[in-house]
Amino acid sequence: TEVFSRAEARQLGWSDPALSRAVRAGRIVRLRRDQFTVPTASGRCPAIAAARACRGSVISHRSAALFWGLPVVGALPVRPEITVAPNGTGDVAGAALHRATLPPRDIATIDGVRVTPVARTIVDLGRHRPAAAVVAAADKALHESMVTMEEIQDVLLACRNWPRITRARRALRLVDARAESPLESVSRLILGWLRIPTPRLQQRIADERGFVVARADFYWDEYGVLGEADGRGTYDGRDVLTAEKERQERAEELGLVVVRWGWSDVTRRPQLLQQRLLRGFDRGQLRDRSGFPRGWSLPSA
Repeated sequence: TEVFSRAEARQLGWSDPALSRAVRAGRIVRLRRDQFTVPTASGRCPAIAAARACRGSVISHRSAALFWGLPVVGALPVRPEITVAPNGTGDVAGAALHRATLPPRDIATIDGVRVTPVARTIVDLGRHRPAAAVVAAADKALHESMVTMEEIQDVLLACRNWPRITRARRALRLVDARAESPLESVSRLILGWLRIPTPRLQQRIADERGFVVARADFYWDEYGVLGEADGRGTYDGRDVLTAEKERQERAEELGLVVVRWGWSDVTRRPQLLQQRLLRGFDRGQLRDRSGFPRGWSLPSA
């Protein structure tokens, strides 16, 4: 990762006013008074540069989550986030600096770069970010076996007297390794906030012959309603769109009520999502009361 000085920028043809405008616009990150770097979409380069500019620091929080490939729900960090020991010296103007204890077990190395391990990263997120952010990151890490709940609990215990640790502990009670996307994680929290009945997660659905035809992100057996959280926003191609449509049609042919939603539904219109689900529950109950047979079954694990 390149860190360059003002003098080096001048040699490349940058005037001081142009450099200042680029910093204000976010095209260049100022690390110190005379040290700069160029940001990237992943946030890795500024974080590496900031960590190298501050002796003894470790990339942490949302910047560490990006390094590990964990989802960052909400705003990406405007400045790279790094942590130094409480008695550490130095500062980096272009970074968000945290001061906290860094025992050896809380320092990992990725391609020669010091970063907090997954468990410590998740706990740090829990202390400083909203519950949805830490739950989405923890769900993914657990689902992909990047960390165990025991490792997270060990960090919580080691940090038991730290500020905001109760907040992290409370959020981490909500994690579920069965979630397969950040939208599923956030949806689970929103459904609880909306007081929607607790669904079954990743429920397999079989047809009348016993063949599994779907696996529902969310399923309410008391209503015969299947919920699908579609977080892709756009489809990878016509074949994917066709397959999704066929799966939904097959589920509806079996008598299931299907409710689909995306990011905008949970982040901007949760009450409308609540209404759609409640209408779906009503339709499911009406189907059952009318004697219309349930053409699906729930195969055992």
